[in-house]
Amino acid sequence: MKATAKKVIRQRSAWLVSMFGCAAFLLMAVKLYNVPLSSLASNLVIVLLMLAVIVGAAAALGWVIATLRKRGK
Repeated sequence: MKATAKKVIRQRSAWLVSMFGCAAFLLMAVKLYNVPLSSLASNLVIVLLMLAVIVGAAAALGWVIATLRKRGK
């Protein structure tokens, strides 16, 4: 039981360190390279929309495959 608790704490710590690393990288981009926040925000929205399209297409394909398998039985 104790080993799994240590593993969870280690994973959570790694996640927090990676989030701080990402935040530092974005702050560096904004401060050092003068990247506008609006550009970062618009890129984030585009990525999220593309991710939604990909997940939606995968879900639709999975539904079609499941429907075809049910019809064959």
